[in-house]
Amino acid sequence: MEDLLRIYVLWAPSSSDSERLANLISSHFDGIGMERDGVAFRVPVRFRSQAWEIGGKVPRNIALDDAKHNAVVFLHDGFTHEDRNDWDSYIAAIRAGIGRRGSVDVYIPFGSSAGEPALLSDAQSNTQYARRDAWRSKLATQDARDARLLLHLVFKIREHFRILKGDSTSEPLFVSHAKADGDDTARLIVDYVNDTGNDVPLKTFYDAMELSPGDNFQASFKANIARGTLLAIISDTYDSRPWCIYELTLAKRARRPVLLADVGRVRVSRTYPYGANLPKIRVSPDGVQTTWIEQLLVQTLSEGLRCDIFNAQAQRLLAKYGPSNATVLPRPPELFDVMDRSILGPAIVYPDPPLGRLESEIVQKALSQVAPLTILKTLSEVM
Repeated sequence: MEDLLRIYVLWAPSSSDSERLANLISSHFDGIGMERDGVAFRVPVRFRSQAWEIGGKVPRNIALDDAKHNAVVFLHDGFTHEDRNDWDSYIAAIRAGIGRRGSVDVYIPFGSSAGEPALLSDAQSNTQYARRDAWRSKLATQDARDARLLLHLVFKIREHFRILKGDSTSEPLFVSHAKADGDDTARLIVDYVNDTGNDVPLKTFYDAMELSPGDNFQASFKANIARGTLLAIISDTYDSRPWCIYELTLAKRARRPVLLADVGRVRVSRTYPYGANLPKIRVSPDGVQTTWIEQLLVQTLSEGLRCDIFNAQAQRLLAKYGPSNATVLPRPPELFDVMDRSILGPAIVYPDPPLGRLESEIVQKALSQVAPLTILKTLSEVM
């Protein structure tokens, strides 16, 4: 079946650092987001580097029509600058091909870390390059700079899909946290994202401090969560705070992307049961180094991209194979999904692999009581 999204990474074959970055991109997208039973969601990444013709400087062409959407990533550096005339013609031809396909594909160029100028055709079309030359003064470690590149890439692809759906508004990153012991971590993240020295145009929603006097804070929370990605700072007291539970439940009910950042220190008295069935990563906040924030943001937006792509794939397959009115869940179904919805439709479609026997028995038992005609299907089973 035609790939929904394919990523192409372009770089000069003499550049060992660009080759390293290309492998980093491939490794990240080879297991993006949720993994269960050794099965991870994968986005195919293709390389274009080695010269295609004897004596040539540029690789073979890209077959854009082989995928529904393409993200073409160009790693510009001193080596592509040295052969800039050849690379300029090559990139210009690819961009012309992207233009002929309308708006389905996206071109994502990363500038030279040494400050070489953009390719002529890109400069003439006012194409913005990610300014890698500015990162060295702001991002102290290679890991942080690598994370920034991935963050740019995931953000741009998510933004592209959102625009294709006709949504012109930016998606907020809602940072859910308990004031008692999660506020310091949340502030570090929000302040870092909103620092004018950062070049990824993320938007955050922090708490009531985002609002003006007289605003309905509950309505504002609900609106931002319903169209955003939720990053939950899971501290020791998080599961005991009513507003934290409200925010987390609202995000799950709206089937929005959620990532749990575990910053627990001592003991949790009771875990909120419906905060499970979500990806969680262990975080050790550092008030001096910021690499952990970059990496946390990459994981958060990657979970969002996984949900975006799964939802798009599900809608495409259901339109073809049916049932068109199925309930689409970006995570495996649980009791919350069954009992919390008044209408489930003829099927619940969720990511592969299928639920294990014990989980499936519990969910099926609940379905037999509230929606006995609703069946469970993974995306591969839809076909």
